[in-house]
Amino acid sequence: MKQGTTDSQRRQGAASLVVRAMLLVLLAGLATPVLSAVELRIDRDRVMVGETVTLTFTADNTDESLETDLSVLEEDFEILDSRREQQLSIVGGRQTAMVRLLLTVEPKRDGDIQIPSFRFGDSRTRPVLLRVEPAPELAEGELPPVFIEVEVTPGDGPYYVHAQFGLVVRVLYHPNLTEAAISQPEPAPASVRLLEETPYQAERGGKRYRVLERHYAVFPERSGELVVPAMELSGRLLENRPGDIWKQSVRGRRVRAASEEIRLQVEPRAEAFTGDDWQPARKLKVSQQISSGDTLRVGEPVTRTVMVDAVGLEENMIVEPTWPPIENARIYPDQPQGITRDDGRWVLGHKEFRYAVVPEQPGELVLPEVRVDWWDTQADEQRLAVLPEQRLAVMPADLAPPAAAALPPVPDQAASLPAADAGKGSELFWKGMALAFALMWLATLLLVWRLLARVRAPSGLNGTEAVESIDGNALLKAFRNACRNGDPASARRALQRWLARHETGGQGSVLEFAAGTGDPDLRLGLYDLDARGFKPGVQGDWDGKMLWRLFEGWRTRKLAAAAGERAPLTDLYAPENRVNPGG
Repeated sequence: MKQGTTDSQRRQGAASLVVRAMLLVLLAGLATPVLSAVELRIDRDRVMVGETVTLTFTADNTDESLETDLSVLEEDFEILDSRREQQLSIVGGRQTAMVRLLLTVEPKRDGDIQIPSFRFGDSRTRPVLLRVEPAPELAEGELPPVFIEVEVTPGDGPYYVHAQFGLVVRVLYHPNLTEAAISQPEPAPASVRLLEETPYQAERGGKRYRVLERHYAVFPERSGELVVPAMELSGRLLENRPGDIWKQSVRGRRVRAASEEIRLQVEPRAEAFTGDDWQPARKLKVSQQISSGDTLRVGEPVTRTVMVDAVGLEENMIVEPTWPPIENARIYPDQPQGITRDDGRWVLGHKEFRYAVVPEQPGELVLPEVRVDWWDTQADEQRLAVLPEQRLAVMPADLAPPAAAALPPVPDQAASLPAADAGKGSELFWKGMALAFALMWLATLLLVWRLLARVRAPSGLNGTEAVESIDGNALLKAFRNACRNGDPASARRALQRWLARHETGGQGSVLEFAAGTGDPDLRLGLYDLDARGFKPGVQGDWDGKMLWRLFEGWRTRKLAAAAGERAPLTDLYAPENRVNPGG
C-alpha cells in the first residue's frame, strides 16, 4: 500500500514539474521579443548588362528596422533606388504583418556575381547568385542602338570672340528609348542659348533611327582655345530579347552614350577692323523713324528713333551709335529698348535708340548722318551701315499772342467846343472818371468775393474728385520735394504719375506734356528733366528749384483760367496810369 502511494506521489510531482517548465517557457516567450528571420529574394537570377535587378529583404516582424550595411554591394552594383514597405494581411482569422526593403540595383560587369549575406540583428540572409550576360556585340560596321552626333556651324570658321557659332546635337536611338537624360553643352569660356528642338527619323548604316536634334547658339567670351566637353546620355533601351522576339523588355536595358569632345580656336577682334566698337554679325542693318508735327517750331521736340537689327548678335551686344556734333539744337537720349529673338538657327538682336532733338533757332534743323561699323562674319570683312542725314524746317517759336486790332483815332472834339463850354466839359469829364473808378472798384470786390467763395466751399466736390485732389496734392508734393532736393529721377517719376492721373490719362509722357505747355522755359526744363531722369543718382548741376518755380507758375495760370479768371485789371492808381488834371 505504501508502495502504490509513493508511485502516485512521484507521478504527481513529475507532472507538476512539467507544468512549471511549460509555464516558465511561456512566460519567457512573452517577455522576450520574437526573433524574426529576414529573407532575401531577387526578381530574376539572369540579366543582361545594363538591366536592373530588384533585391527584396522581407521580415515578418514590423519592429524590424531592416537597417544594415549595404556598402558591400557597391563593388559590383550601382544602387539606383531604395524604399521600405509595410504589409498587413488577415488569413484564416489570423493577422500577419511584414516589412520589406526593396533595392533596385544595376550590375557593373558581366559574369556570375554573388550577392553576399547580410546581417540583421541575430538573423542573416543567405547568399544569392546572379548571372549577368554581356550586351549583344555589334557586327563589323554596325552602329550602336544609341549614339550622339555633334556638328559645328559654320564648319570651317573663323570663330571670333562675341560672334555666334552654331552647335547642333543629334541623339539617335533604335528602337525605343525611355528615361533618357543628356547633359547640356558647357563650353568654356562661352555662353550657350538653346534655340530649337526637333524630332524626326533618319537612316544610318541601313537602319532607321529616331532622332532628337537640338540647335544651340554659342557666344565665346574670350579668345583662345574653346573646349566643348563630351555630352553624356543615359537611358533605357526597350528591345526584344534574343530568343523571344514577341516579348519586349519591360524595364529596358540601361544604355550610355557620349559625344566627342570639340576644340575650337577663337580669334580676337580682327586686326583689320578700324571701328570703335566690335560688333561681329552675319547681317546688320540700321533704319530710322522721325516723328514730328505738321510744323516744327523752336523749342518743340522732334523724336528720332534709330533701330539696329543684327543676325548672330544679341541685343545686349549692340552698341549705341555715335552722333556727330549738331548745331543749334539740344539732344535728349531716351533709355534704349531691345529684344533678342531667334529663327531656330541664329539669334536676332533688335535694339532701338530714341532721341528727342529740340531746335533752338529757326531755319533748318539737320539730323546728322549716323554710321555703324560692324564685322561681317560670313565674308570675314568690315562693313559700314549708314543712316542718311535728315533736314527739317524750323519755324520761330509761337510765343507772342496776336496783336490787337488798331482802334480808329478819336476825333479831337474838345477843339471845337465853344470857349464858354470848356469848363463845363472838364467838370463832366471828372465826374465820369469818378463814376468809372467806383464801378471798377465794385467789380473788383465782386470778383474777389466769387473766388474766395469757390476756395472756401470744398463741399461741392464729389467723392471721386476729392480723392483725386488729395492724390494729386500728394504727387505734386513729392514732385516739389524732389525738385528742391535736386533728385531728377524721383522728380521725373512723381511728375509722370501726376500726368498719368490728372493730365494725359496715362497715355502721354513728360516730353509730350512739355510740348503742350506753351512756356518755352518750362518746356526746356522738362526736356532736361526727362533726360536726367533715366540716370538715377546723377544730379550734376540740375536746378530743380527753378523747374518747380516754372511749373508752379504754369499751374497757377491754368487754374486761374479754369476758374474763369480774366487778365488782371489795370491798376488805375499806379503812378504811370494816373491822369494829371493840370496836364
